[in-house]
Amino acid sequence: MKKYLIFSTLVILFFLFGCEEERALRLQPAPEYYQGRALLPNGQQIEMPESDRALIIELCQPDNAVSTIPSGERHWLGTVTLTQPLTDVATSSAFPTATLFTVNNESYVQCQLDSITYVTKTNNLPESLHDVQYTADSYPDIAKIRSAEPHEYDHFAEEMKKPIGNEPYPERTGIEHTLFHITMPFNGEIELTLTSSEGEERLMIPIDASRHPYLSVGLGTEQSDDTLQYAIYTSSDQNDYQTVLRPKDGHMSQVFGAKAASQLPSVLIPGHSYPLYSFTYMKDGTAHRQLVSITYHQPELIYGEALNEQIHETLSGERHALFHELALLGTESKDASFLQHVGTEEVDFLFRAIEQANATSHAGTPAPVPYLTLFQGVCAQTFDVSYDGNDVYVTNAETGAHFKLLREDAIKWHNLFTDNS
Repeated sequence: MKKYLIFSTLVILFFLFGCEEERALRLQPAPEYYQGRALLPNGQQIEMPESDRALIIELCQPDNAVSTIPSGERHWLGTVTLTQPLTDVATSSAFPTATLFTVNNESYVQCQLDSITYVTKTNNLPESLHDVQYTADSYPDIAKIRSAEPHEYDHFAEEMKKPIGNEPYPERTGIEHTLFHITMPFNGEIELTLTSSEGEERLMIPIDASRHPYLSVGLGTEQSDDTLQYAIYTSSDQNDYQTVLRPKDGHMSQVFGAKAASQLPSVLIPGHSYPLYSFTYMKDGTAHRQLVSITYHQPELIYGEALNEQIHETLSGERHALFHELALLGTESKDASFLQHVGTEEVDFLFRAIEQANATSHAGTPAPVPYLTLFQGVCAQTFDVSYDGNDVYVTNAETGAHFKLLREDAIKWHNLFTDNS
């Protein structure tokens, strides 16, 4: 009963998530075609049952987006990622990644779809995460920063000697006075701005779903063969520094010592830029002075009509279609042998042709490949396909209602698909 109620509630998402309901087309939210995995604060990853996947789709409903989040510590419960193995992930946007957290004992969900970030408030949590709320990790709602102590820089210099990448390993060297430690807030991104006579470059460090509470950031050089360049190295635990941000204009012949900024705040006010350090390097026989500053950006929460428009624009084009010889269970790989994926232009034709189909009291003889499933946004619909001579019929697999394609659409259907059936 609970699963039925959750699924019924999802029907209101038809228009908000790019779904349509016109005559033959009655696409519905389809959690059965998703796989869901939650990353927990202890680093464990768990698979989510269908009822929890349905609830996540409901929780990321844009109608419930809020404009602000209360101040206070965030307690991270987990981050859920839904994927749809039946579609081509290389061409489809992922469903919103849902990060569940609490503030002042109230539960929220941060939904991220491409560049769109929005937050909804909820009284419901997936059953898979119920026990996590008692052991949730806490995060500040501000970004803090401090300069590294001498012994921490010494450790950084030693870590830089460790090989990373592929052989032959580049030779790395840390630059003194350029190591800083950031206490990461719950969300947003860190921007490093590098300014010199050659121009300005911005390097972005997103605060990702792995929820590392600390970030160490240091400048160093990297030499491979005859190429020398400077780069920004980061680490969540002061070890390895394997994550490297390489400025596109970072090549040089020699680098000189760096000078730290005279004052550094303990808290990074969102949107404010703070100088970190400067250093000088030689390039093409000319000395250049590079200034490095840091800015913390809070995510801009979108809500209301603006959010609905962006969600619709992003997901309305996420259409996919499959002809299949066997009924779908939702757990198959997109490479399953009984699936026939349809190209983009043909997908548009299928949606248009079925939209224009007329209701009828009967169907034809089942087609050699008897099933067609359409996907749009988070919704799907399966049809039984049948033929009667040149006529083409599609039958709603859920309701049994029959529809006959227009004559010109039936001719094009046969030209496109019957030779491949």
